[in-house]
Amino acid sequence: MGTILVLTGRDDLTADAVIDELTRRKAPIVRYDTSDFPQASRVAATLGTQGWEGQLTAEQSIDLQTISAVWWRRPAEFNVPTDWPDEARAFAVSEARVGVLGVLVSLPVRWINHPAKDSAANYKPVQLAVAARAGLDVPRTIITSDPDRAREFIGAGEVIYKGLSGGVLTAERRHRYLPTTVLRAAEIDASLTGTAHLFQERVPKQCEVRLTVIGQRMFPVAIHAGSTAAKLDWRTDYPSLTYGPIELPVDVEKGVRLLMNELGLFFGALDFAVTPDGRWMFFEVNPNGQWHWLAAKAGVPMVEAMADALQGKDD
Repeated sequence: MGTILVLTGRDDLTADAVIDELTRRKAPIVRYDTSDFPQASRVAATLGTQGWEGQLTAEQSIDLQTISAVWWRRPAEFNVPTDWPDEARAFAVSEARVGVLGVLVSLPVRWINHPAKDSAANYKPVQLAVAARAGLDVPRTIITSDPDRAREFIGAGEVIYKGLSGGVLTAERRHRYLPTTVLRAAEIDASLTGTAHLFQERVPKQCEVRLTVIGQRMFPVAIHAGSTAAKLDWRTDYPSLTYGPIELPVDVEKGVRLLMNELGLFFGALDFAVTPDGRWMFFEVNPNGQWHWLAAKAGVPMVEAMADALQGKDD
């Protein structure tokens, strides 16, 4: 049995749960925090006829040629000496990223997800276009920096304004994102020209669904909002949420499989709204979204499914 490599930081409850499950199964596993490199970790890789061979050494050592699967979970930034000049630090981080990650990414093993696919799929305009081609229902959408086009799109009603990216990390390493906001045409002004913006029709909701996909397995969970804020954006009020089972329609499952295949993703956390008349409206797929809290709240065996996938037991 090959070794499973988990790339993540130390503060990751989701990785903790899966690693505990794999440890219980006595699976060979190494957790590697990329922020240890280069100050508390070493790499020595030699190019052979079949690719890179050698060791990655930190708290545990791993032979590259023994790796059978890599979980690209939440790798941290490389950590170079703080007393170096800024240009030297930036250069060292860049070299570390290309060197260490370049060696790892070249390994012909199962990736969940491959970093290149993960990065490409994070572009929301790409997701929406692929979802539309896959036959999923997508809200009427515009991306624009033109105030007149935005007002024309909004018309006399209301629309939803969302951030296009996943947010930013502050200097204190806190994640900040734009919550979903309701807008009317009268609120659009010249500041819109400062960057690109995404507007979508406001979709009436019976409930929302977080669909977690792990390989061929799909875990749909209905999310019921218990507050006004959560009905607009459930991420803003977790305490008000309740969870329950929901059946995945056959046509939605077919569309999701087409979406995942075209994006090249093994794992994805997909967000839908179910309208009062039963339509499933696709909002987005997060290639590296959080899911452990949902597994615990809804009693869904996602931890076991991820462990199976990393061990290759889902084939």
